[in-house]
This record gives sequence, structure tokens and C-alpha cells, in this order.
Amino acid sequence: MKRIAAAAVLAAVLGLASPAGMAMYLNRNGLGQALVYPYYTVNGGYTTFFTIVNATSDLKAVKVRLLEGYNGRDVQDFNLYLSPRDYWVGAVVDSGSGGAAIFTNDNSCTVPKLPTTAATALPLTTANFDGTGAQGKDGGPVGVARTREGHIEVIEMGTVIGPGHTFIAITQRKDGIPTDCPHVVNAWADGGQWIVDSTRDIGPPSGGLFGNAMILDAANGTVFSYAADAIAQFYAKDGRGEHSRPDALTPNLSSATSSTAEVHTDRGLLSLTYARPIDAVSALFMADTIENEFWTSAGIGAASEWVVTQPTKRFYVDPGYTGSRQPFAEAFNARGDGTSQTVISAVFSNREGLRAGVYLNCSSPCQDVGRATLAYDTQVITFNQNPLAGRSVYAASPPSQVLASNLVPTNIYTRGRFPWVGDFEANNGWAELSLRAGWPQPQLSPSTDGRMLNGLPVTGFWINRLVNGNVGGALANYTAVYPHRLHVSCETAPYTPCPQ
Repeated sequence: MKRIAAAAVLAAVLGLASPAGMAMYLNRNGLGQALVYPYYTVNGGYTTFFTIVNATSDLKAVKVRLLEGYNGRDVQDFNLYLSPRDYWVGAVVDSGSGGAAIFTNDNSCTVPKLPTTAATALPLTTANFDGTGAQGKDGGPVGVARTREGHIEVIEMGTVIGPGHTFIAITQRKDGIPTDCPHVVNAWADGGQWIVDSTRDIGPPSGGLFGNAMILDAANGTVFSYAADAIAQFYAKDGRGEHSRPDALTPNLSSATSSTAEVHTDRGLLSLTYARPIDAVSALFMADTIENEFWTSAGIGAASEWVVTQPTKRFYVDPGYTGSRQPFAEAFNARGDGTSQTVISAVFSNREGLRAGVYLNCSSPCQDVGRATLAYDTQVITFNQNPLAGRSVYAASPPSQVLASNLVPTNIYTRGRFPWVGDFEANNGWAELSLRAGWPQPQLSPSTDGRMLNGLPVTGFWINRLVNGNVGGALANYTAVYPHRLHVSCETAPYTPCPQ
């Protein structure tokens, strides 16, 4: 009996086991206390719609945050108060003045109150990177164009509990509409209830959020849709969230109170405990390779792009945050070009399983036009497009073909002459991006028992577009989105796999 008890204690100390309800995890069923939407854009005529659903009987206080694509600086933060079983939708649109803006025609209470039409949409702000806000400049572009693409995160701050006036204002409805959203707005005004005490009438988070996004180009009849990543048990069991001012930079993904992550590898499930909660969040997204498909056959008008978002990158590379930079190679703007680069490599296969690979952007004949890298917080990897795409940080050269993205650090040519292979062509096939190509090889800081996850924290998807033009008087364009397949590996020493 003593031997069994001692073994259990040892396992807990080493992080081989965690108390029930304490470890955070990416919920494959889509419900959580924190949500990550890998991409929004208003480039190329697109509008991005995103939804947030409260699948519980609790009234929730939620922080919604839009983050620009270069360095993940905040470009719009607001508080959203969801009634039980509530559903909210927002739209990110072209502002008409070079940037992006947001509006909603939903009736759920927001602070500040958001505009209700595209014509009056609230412009996203440059304050957190142009030097006028608390964060100061970060060395990247300072114009409004920087707000046009990025990603979104949603963090539950807590539940609103009764029987106070604020609870009644949100839950009491007439014809389905909250009766007193102005009271909620005033609670955050000077002298208001939540300015005086933001914890008043706020209980612990309870989870049960989910969301989706849709990137729509109405003029060309294309739409891409995807589900948000959901982090369950972001807060330790019975842990409290932070109910903050609408414009506050917290809570964010570094605000987790759980420091243990459940991570699925090819060898099995690991429970890893970290000194810093942000490392536990990063552990959920760690991968040493990204695998997905590409279609670029001209005969079917095919074009493929991969969105690759690094949702925790800013906490390691942004000079506004302190702490370990591992697993990232350099600080943001270390080169003076508004990037933070990590070298990657690519191997790709055609439909017959023949393989080739590149470590540089190559065309035929192969030209050295820059290393293959991930360079931004949110970026688009293109296939068989302009070899100079994305080389200029401050201006498109040119934008990507499908998403019209200006954040394109790498274009992968799968046609041409390759070392050790010779002439090779793969118009359709699958590719594997190695996130361990740099030296030293990227690894997350060790867990408390010395286990290290390889690669980088990433999420995203493959976007595929087929263009068939006008068929019988109707647009015949087709689109699809497929989430990335990620390989996860862990080591205790170089080439020594972690014990399961």
C-alpha cells in the first residue's frame, strides 16, 4: 500500500499525472473557456463574420479581441455579455479608409456599444502599435492597413450572477432583446459599478463557449468557413477569471490559471506541467510538422493557400512582454523589417507519391529569393504563385491569389528542378512543413519534469479555391477549408522520446 501511494505522489510531482479537472486541453468537441479563430481578413473584397455561442444556462462576461497579423497587437477589444443559450455574430469589414472595422446587428450587450451597420462600423485602432497607446511602437508598420488581417481570440471572464440590476439588465428581455444594455455600458463609465469593483456580481467561468467564422466574397460567390479552436479548462478548477475594462489588454491567452496541459502525441497522451501558464497554452498548439494538401492545376482553376497562425507568439517575441523567447528564434523587428522569422523547410509529394523538397523559395530555374520562413503572428503560405510574394513587408508584392494577403513570408514552388530529384512537377498533392529546420531546433521550454515539445505553436487551415467562371449565367466558383494535420513530438534529450 505504501509503495502504491509513493508511486502516485512521485507521478504527480513529475507531472506524469495531474489532478482531475486541472489540466487544460484543446477540446475536439469545440467547447471551451477560450476560443481562437485563426484568421480574419477584409482584403480582396472579403468580409469576415464570426459567431460566439453560449451553450450553457449561465450568463457570461466575455472578452473579444481582434489581433493584427504582424505581431498580434490588439486592434479592437470589447466586452460581450451573453444571456443563457445566447448567440452573437459580428462582422469585420473594410473601413473605407484603408483599414478594417467591426459592426454587429446583434442585440446582445457589448461595451462599448458597437455600431449596427457596415456603413457606421467602428474602425479598428492603430493605437497599440503606432505609439499613441500604452504598448508603444513595436517597429512594424504604423498605418491602418496593418489592421486588415489577423486573428481573433475570445476569453471568458466569468459568469454574471444575480440578483443585481446588471444581471436583470442582461437577462430580462422584451421580444428577445435585452431591456437595458445602457445600464451595462454605464457600469463601465466613470463611477460605474464595475469601475468601482469589477468583481461585483461576477462568478467563476463555467466554459461551454463555441464559435465559427466565415470569410465571404459576395461579388465572386466564394466563402470559406471554419470552427474556432476551443481551450477547455483554461482556468484551474474553480479558478476565477479577470473581469476587466473593455479596452484592457487582459485577460488574454497568458491569463490562464491552469499550468498543466494535456497534449496528444503520436505516442500517446502526455500531461505536462509548466512554471508559466502561457507555456501550457503554447503546449496545446505545439507541432514539429504541419501537413496538408494543395491543388494548383490550371485546368480546374485551382489555387491553394495555407493560413498558419501562431496564437501565443507575441508573448515570446514582442518586446512589450518579458520572459523566455524559446521556442522562437528572434524578437519581433530584430531585423528592422517588421518580422520575427523562424526558418522552416518543405517536402511535398505528387499524387503518385514521388517527393521533392525546398529549403528556399524556388522557381524554375531555381533561384535564391529568400529563406522559407514563418515571419508573422498570422501568415499565409502560398503554392506555385509569384516567387517574390511577401518579400516586401510594407507593400504587397503582389498579394496572394486567393486571400489577397500581404503577409506571405513563403511561397512554395512544387514545379521545377530540385537537388537530388531533378525535374519534378506536382500540381496537386500534399506537403509537409518542418518546424524544426532552424538551428538550434525550436523547442518549447521544458516542463517541470524536463520534457520538451518540439517545433512551434501553430494552428490554421488549407484554403482551396476552384474557379469555373460563368456557367449558364451563374457563378461556378467552389471553395473548401480543411484544418491542418499536426505532428507532435516530445523529447527529454536530443533524439530521446519522452516516456509515456
